[in-house]
Amino acid sequence: MSEQTPLLQLENVKLKKHNQTVEIYTSKLFPGLIYQIQGPNGSGKTILLDIFAHEQKIDEGTIYFDGKSGAKKQYSSKIVKRLITYIRQDERVYKNTPLATLLHVMKSKKVSSAVGYKKVMELLEDFALQPIANQKMKHLSSGTRKKIELLTVFLQDSKLIIIDDPAFDSLDDFFVKKYVKVLQKSIKQDNRTLVLASPQSLARLRLIDITLVIHKGHIIRVEKTYQRKTQTHRKPPIKR
Repeated sequence: MSEQTPLLQLENVKLKKHNQTVEIYTSKLFPGLIYQIQGPNGSGKTILLDIFAHEQKIDEGTIYFDGKSGAKKQYSSKIVKRLITYIRQDERVYKNTPLATLLHVMKSKKVSSAVGYKKVMELLEDFALQPIANQKMKHLSSGTRKKIELLTVFLQDSKLIIIDDPAFDSLDDFFVKKYVKVLQKSIKQDNRTLVLASPQSLARLRLIDITLVIHKGHIIRVEKTYQRKTQTHRKPPIKR
C-alpha cells in the first residue's frame, strides 16, 4: 500500500463550522478499500465527509486528490466533484418514481435510453424492487426511498463513494446482505474507494477494511480490519 498513491489525502486540515472544529493531522484514503468513519453524534463525522466530498472549503491545510494538490490548484474542485458520489444523511425530496429517479442518474453516462432502461430494470429486479418501479416516491416508505438512493451508486462511475449513515439497521436483511455483497464486489473490482459514516460499528457486515474513529473533531484511532478468507479446519485423522 505504501507504493500506491492515495485517492484522497488530508494534511494539517482544519475547518470550523457551526461552532464545531475538525482538525486532521493526516489521513489517507486508498483505492480498492472500504472505510468507516465511526463516532457519536456531534463528533464531526459529517463535516469530515463534507471535506472528503469537496463540499466545504477548508480553513487551513491541503487536500490531495489522486496525488494532486488542491492548495497548488493542480486540480479543479468542480471537476473532482464529478468523480464523487455523496449520499447525505438527510433524506432528499423525490417527486418522481424509482424508475425515473434511477434513469436520471444514468443520463450522465453515454448510453442509449434503451440500454439505460434495461440496466435500471435489472437492478430493481435484482433487489426485488421491480414491483414499485412506477410508484411515486413520496408514497413509498422512508426505508424503500433509502434503498433507491443507495442503489444509485451502482449506476455511476465515481472514484469515491461517500455514504453518510447508510441506515442498514432500518432495512430488511435481504436487501442489506445483497447490497453489501454487490457493493463490496464493485469497490474491489473497479478499484474505487468507499467511505461509510455511522455511530455504530459496521464490522458485523464483514464489509469494512479500515475504521477511522473520530471524537471531538479528531481522528483518535485507526483500526485495520482487512477481510480475511475463512479458514477451513480439517477434521483430525481417525485413528485405527
